[in-house]
Amino acid sequence: MLWCYDTALFYSLKYASEKSSLVNQLKIIKQETSYILYDADLIATPTLQLFDHDFQRNYHTNRENQQSNSSQQGRSTAGIGRARVVYFQQEDLSMVLKHYYRGGLMASVVKDRYVGFDIEKTRAFKEFRLLGEMKNLGLPVPNAIAARVEKGPFYFRADLITEEVKNVRTLAELLSDKMMNVDYWAGVGRCIKAFHNHDVYHADLNARNILLSEEGEVYLIDFDNSRVRAASNAWKFANLARLKRSLLKFKKNTTGFNFDEESWLALKAGYNA
Repeated sequence: MLWCYDTALFYSLKYASEKSSLVNQLKIIKQETSYILYDADLIATPTLQLFDHDFQRNYHTNRENQQSNSSQQGRSTAGIGRARVVYFQQEDLSMVLKHYYRGGLMASVVKDRYVGFDIEKTRAFKEFRLLGEMKNLGLPVPNAIAARVEKGPFYFRADLITEEVKNVRTLAELLSDKMMNVDYWAGVGRCIKAFHNHDVYHADLNARNILLSEEGEVYLIDFDNSRVRAASNAWKFANLARLKRSLLKFKKNTTGFNFDEESWLALKAGYNA
């Protein structure tokens, strides 16, 4: 019993030390009307230009046009879930810049403004910190590099920069080209279960927010509005059901989309293993 207690204490102190180290590398600076939260281990003091979508898009598109053999050509703008993102390179890092947009009816009125006063409660800062927590738990997510909140009188606008996961395709892209074998499906199931084991709720678990490599590595991305929540089989089953609806929607709207019930059973087998 004493050994168990000492071991638990050791790992508790180790986790606290790692968490403290993680907090120490995170910094917040203010530039003009913006607050920037960033990981000082990944990037030097960021400027507002880093979050300028037009600058990053135009600069890197022009550079890619001059380097026709670039592996990133044609990817200066793409989608992650509903979000529009820009891929770019800086400080030897491949980065993904995402701007936060509203959904639903409000999008036609105030497409990217959110009411709020506390920067720590903004979508960008919350997603940034959640990514850090998940990374610390060993979950397969991108590194959070920097988040920017631009404050107005009663609103904020926000951006998030993550490190690009290389040599992967979205689940939706893969299934549009070929049928995945059961081992790949089981790997997707095991990946989702790893997040659920830590009570991480992905608010928009769909076929575009799951990335796979040729080697079968699986990552989850786009954790806007996601959170750690009280353990419950109900929301975990609902999370899986959301993913299945997404796959069925792609199958309905995409000719030759390679998804069937056998695929889903393989995913569930991996999830329940």
